[in-house]
Amino acid sequence: MRADTGVKGQVGQALANKRDRRLRDWKEIAGFFGRDERTVRRWEQQRGLPVHRISGGARSLVFAYTDELEAWLRGDEPPQQDETAALAEEPIAAKPVVPEAPAAAVLKGTTGPHWRTVLGLGAIAMVLAAFAGAVVARDAAAPPARIVYHPQSRVQNLYLDAVYHLGTRQADGLTHAIQLLTEATTLDPNYADAYVKLAEAYNTVSQFTLMPSNEAYPRALAAAGRAIALDPDNAGAYAALAFTTFYWTKDFPKSRELFEQAIRLDPDAAQTHHWYALTLLVSGETATPLSEITRAQELNPESRAIVANKALILFYAGRVDDAVMILQQLAKAEPNLRSPPEYLATIYLDQGRFTDFLREYRRAAEIASNGARLAIADAAAKGLREAGGAGLLSAMYAEQKRQYENNLEPAYKVAGTAAMLGRDDEAISYLQEALRRKEDDMLGIRIEPPFKGLRTDARYRAIVEHEGFRPAPLPGA
Repeated sequence: MRADTGVKGQVGQALANKRDRRLRDWKEIAGFFGRDERTVRRWEQQRGLPVHRISGGARSLVFAYTDELEAWLRGDEPPQQDETAALAEEPIAAKPVVPEAPAAAVLKGTTGPHWRTVLGLGAIAMVLAAFAGAVVARDAAAPPARIVYHPQSRVQNLYLDAVYHLGTRQADGLTHAIQLLTEATTLDPNYADAYVKLAEAYNTVSQFTLMPSNEAYPRALAAAGRAIALDPDNAGAYAALAFTTFYWTKDFPKSRELFEQAIRLDPDAAQTHHWYALTLLVSGETATPLSEITRAQELNPESRAIVANKALILFYAGRVDDAVMILQQLAKAEPNLRSPPEYLATIYLDQGRFTDFLREYRRAAEIASNGARLAIADAAAKGLREAGGAGLLSAMYAEQKRQYENNLEPAYKVAGTAAMLGRDDEAISYLQEALRRKEDDMLGIRIEPPFKGLRTDARYRAIVEHEGFRPAPLPGA
């Protein structure tokens, strides 16, 4: 089907300068012809303009090749052999399906762009064979070189500013990063890396602020899915999706599969190794998380979050002194970072160092501006003065229950103090309530020190299994 000769005359000179270029959206396609978007959309529908869609994406996600558009203007038949090769080289888009339940599959299968309008059945068979060969080759060899996407400078600057603020791991920084990335993706909805960082920001924000996880994680899931639809070989997108799959949908096997896929795509991404290490830790492993976090630190030695979490992993691996030394140094260097005092409080409480525990617990509450935790610290300090360690735990437990009744302290934390006091029935009751409420802290149930005394309790082991973890081996097993 031929275009109007008038159109040929208008774009003839432009064609000479735009050969072999990929046009990424309707705006660029319209600009190529010097027409508006409405016109070129009509040409696609009525005259067979060769426009391709990204499978799994919104209908507006299109692209075109200038040499094909030239051929369309000339009225040439589409070169089937060349198009088959082009399809084999084109990244295959996959759109993640938001799981309706933890066991739901996270990713659908992949399909290529829609070529039925330009290829016959024989050519389609060739395309399918080429696609199968490309998938096998990609699985058997190193990841193929990715097409580098270059956004406009304004969008790029928004992205870079957001990455900086995201790295602060402070509430204000995370909020500002989300604002910047939202603006960047609004201005350029095809910028996959901006969606990756938006997913990372939402994955992080509920852990550093009071933003509810049921608001943050679904947004992270959507942003990661959009990034994969735009760039199916984007390692950061798979890492972000793996994180959300672990902490939100709690499909642990799928999360591990996605992390390993991300590492295959980019073995040198510190963030991926970092997150992977943490998910393996709460699953009850120690050796592999330590090797993963060490690799993350090698790749990004300046990351404060990686250093803090390496210390935490060292603690769970039994290297308490090493962990304390690292966290003390980090707390001194970064006094506004919340994780060092939080982790030190966990360690000191487990070690029975109650004065040190109170100091770090209070510091973490001050950084987080958490009034409920400050009240708990005050009560615990009074209990310590009056009756030593037992008084601290008893006073802390009473205040935690009061804050829990006001929905300001999770049931999981109350359960931990009850367990340390030897009140096993109450601890189990609060854990069951935390389970019912789907509290985020429940992911620590298998490994956290307060529950050591419950590990032989059948009720506790049943809760651990319900969360998707294998209970720790029984003594002597």
